[in-house]
Amino acid sequence: MRLPSRSTSTSGNKVRERALALGPWLKPLKQAVREARPDDWWIELPDGSYVPLKNLRDLVSVEPGQKIAYATDVRDTPANRAAIAALAKDADMLLIEASFAARDRDKADARAHLTTTAAGEIARAAGARRVEPFHFSPRYEGLEAEMMAEVEAAFGQTGDAD
Repeated sequence: MRLPSRSTSTSGNKVRERALALGPWLKPLKQAVREARPDDWWIELPDGSYVPLKNLRDLVSVEPGQKIAYATDVRDTPANRAAIAALAKDADMLLIEASFAARDRDKADARAHLTTTAAGEIARAAGARRVEPFHFSPRYEGLEAEMMAEVEAAFGQTGDAD
């Protein structure tokens, strides 16, 4: 799932200070700012009058959004790894299945799921800021901390030799 790369918000206080009403007219204003429309772009106010964007631009703040990626029910193949890494490239958070422990790779392959190691390696390849593994097989009940540690170990590997 990808949220907007830039989110916009308006300050209700600034709008009221200009004696303008809050309302649906703010949506086109925010959109114009997000789309980097020129200063002479006209925005319709609630009273039906039009004002150039340059006179309203300061009412809107632009902030970076978040990227959240989600991957589950996939077999560990080079093509799937590449596809997930591309989907999750530079994600703030990657939610990824880690159904089987690294030692049970054969079971993971047979059931078309990822291991803890694969999940961590994919998150690292994607450049994700944070990895959140889930969908552990019931066979690991009570071993969740071990499963998480395996993912984190694979995620944190740098490949540097000492």
